[in-house]
Amino acid sequence: MDKAALQDLFAYTGWAWDQIRARIPDETTLRTAAPGSGWPALRNCLAHIVLAYDRWVPAIVDLKSRPMPGLAPDDFQTWLQVDAHRRRTRDPLQSHLEAWSDDELRKPHEVDVDGEQIQYSRGELVTHLLLHERGHHGDVTTLFWQLGFDPETVLEYRFHLGRQPRG
Repeated sequence: MDKAALQDLFAYTGWAWDQIRARIPDETTLRTAAPGSGWPALRNCLAHIVLAYDRWVPAIVDLKSRPMPGLAPDDFQTWLQVDAHRRRTRDPLQSHLEAWSDDELRKPHEVDVDGEQIQYSRGELVTHLLLHERGHHGDVTTLFWQLGFDPETVLEYRFHLGRQPRG
C-alpha cells in the first residue's frame, strides 16, 4: 500500500472514531455493562482498539513489538482518558507516516514480534493496525445496540468518501 492510501485509511479511522464519539450519549455509557455484546462494556472494546497502538507502533517505528497491554481497572473510565491515550499513540504514528516515503514504507524489515523475527514492511504493519481498528467497528455497533440506543453508526468507508479532496 502506498503512502497516500495509508494516509487515507488513517484519515478514515480518525473520522470513524469521531463518529463513534458523537454517538456516545454520556460518560456512564462507557462503563455500562453490555451483556451479549462479547465485551463487558464499551470502554473495554475502545481500550482494546487503542491499546493495540501501544503494541504495534513500536514495531512500526522501532521494529520491535510489545505485548498487548492490559486494561487497568481505573483507565478508560471517561472519554477524556480514552481520547488522551489514543492521541498519545496515534499522533506520533501519523507524524512518522507523513515523514516516510513510499520506498521507506515498502522496504521489508526484520521485526521482533513476541520474540520471533518476521519480515514486514512498515506499510504492512500500519495497514494491519488500521484494519484491526476497522475490524472492531462492528463490535462498537453491537455494543451500541446492546446498550439500547440507536446503533446507526455510519462507519462505512463510503460515508467517509468525498470528505477528502480528490487528487
